[in-house]
Amino acid sequence: MAGFRNNRLVNSSSIEKIQKFNFIDKEQWKYTNFNHLSRFTFNEHFNENLLSIDKDDSTDLLFLNELLNKENNHYLKLFNKIIPQENQFILYNTSYFHNGYYLNINKNSNAYVLIENKDLKSSKNNFINDRIFFNFNKNSKSTIFINEQNDEILKNNIVYELFLDDSSEVDFIIYSNQVNATKILNLSANIKSNAILNLYTVNISGELIKNNYYINLNNKNSQCNFNGIGLLNQKNHIDSYIEINHNKKHTTSNIRFNNVLNDYSKGIFYAKTTINENCSQSEATQNNQNMILSENSSVNSNPQLIINNDDVQCAHGSTTGEIDSDALFYMQTRGIGINEAKKILINSFLFDLVNNIKDDNILSLIKDNMNKWINNVN
Repeated sequence: MAGFRNNRLVNSSSIEKIQKFNFIDKEQWKYTNFNHLSRFTFNEHFNENLLSIDKDDSTDLLFLNELLNKENNHYLKLFNKIIPQENQFILYNTSYFHNGYYLNINKNSNAYVLIENKDLKSSKNNFINDRIFFNFNKNSKSTIFINEQNDEILKNNIVYELFLDDSSEVDFIIYSNQVNATKILNLSANIKSNAILNLYTVNISGELIKNNYYINLNNKNSQCNFNGIGLLNQKNHIDSYIEINHNKKHTTSNIRFNNVLNDYSKGIFYAKTTINENCSQSEATQNNQNMILSENSSVNSNPQLIINNDDVQCAHGSTTGEIDSDALFYMQTRGIGINEAKKILINSFLFDLVNNIKDDNILSLIKDNMNKWINNVN
């Protein structure tokens, strides 16, 4: 599927805004220093096809520049409105995106879309800017699988915007295994009445990964279930920020995120869920668990609930620790070797977070690759 070269079609004023941002001062960036990225560029042109997109018949796919040249299109009212102008990388992407796609999931349809970047690579000092807008129409059911497996040295700046119309249901799965990647991902979703977003993110390795998720529950009975896994070793650095805004009553959010850290790796989990004043009878939970396998690895966990309504149900929690020594001892008394016992415990710590993925092929691929990582743990 061919992309298009940088056209600078959208929001040229964003170029002027870039220099005014000092995102390092924001709390969500405090554990990840991006000052060294100032020597890299974001505006180099690319001629090669960078993304592969496979879709079924219920999915319309258009290039963003085609849509931008049409008047009075519903898409034009949403593009660049769902993603907050929260940081410089979003502004860079808006100004210079190299590959842009609009995926429209038809009303009352069942859709499956696979997006792969196995061959993606960038030049040494330049970020690739990819951007995709997903429009999920009423009563549609969709599985979106983004498969990022790559050993190349890669610098990627990605923006995804998701619009879920009434009663749509989406399984949005991002699987990333890019050991040499520097990646900034910004994803935002607006969710309407009775719509459900099931978001799964699995990050296996990564030189420097910064993921930002902005979820807006905008209408009654909208829902987001966020399931995240980070598997870190060597000097991996993976920083995940999750922001969920409850903007109407009877809305539900559930965040579960587990990290396993080895060697000299560093993980960051920061979640902020806000329940606004008019959001009675809403529910919000946050749960972060971290397993430390090395005395040299570290994690920062910061779950936050901001509650502005008394008629809600909310809970959050965070735990960080080593493998349960009592469980290890018990398994050894049953004849299981210590290394095998560790792998079993890590496995049980993780797999509940992905077991609800409905597509068996996707689930099998993710579990197989997670097991490969676990099997390399000493």
